[in-house]
Amino acid sequence: MSHHGDDALEVSTHKEPLDQRLGSMHILSGNFDHRVESLKLEDEIDQILQALKKSQESEYKIAEERLFAQKNYLLNLYQQLDKERSDLLRYTSSTDSDTLLDTVLKRVDQIKWEVKKLRDMQEVAKGFGKTSKDTLKEHFGIEMEH
Repeated sequence: MSHHGDDALEVSTHKEPLDQRLGSMHILSGNFDHRVESLKLEDEIDQILQALKKSQESEYKIAEERLFAQKNYLLNLYQQLDKERSDLLRYTSSTDSDTLLDTVLKRVDQIKWEVKKLRDMQEVAKGFGKTSKDTLKEHFGIEMEH
């Protein structure tokens, strides 16, 4: 409501949605009990926090599973590299050693690629919401809307 110089009262034309205006009128009425409203708000916030916690726990489980899988894959690649390097050192034939050297070099490149992938995956430490869509999709199998 606004009061103009000609002593006429006008109803303001707020652009608030009807439910907000009705809620405001409810607060002004004598039926409003702030204790009841406080309990409703507390319950609503508890539900929101529980939903957030559940969401974060599931994100954590996905991240934990994928990060450990990547770590284990890398450890297996390192073991393969050790074996292939040992094989390379044992062979004296130039044909065999060329093939083995090629295998070792390819394994080193593969390890570099997988280490880079792990570094990309570490971006989830900021939270799924702040991690790039591409990283989530490619490394965690999750499609998010930002």
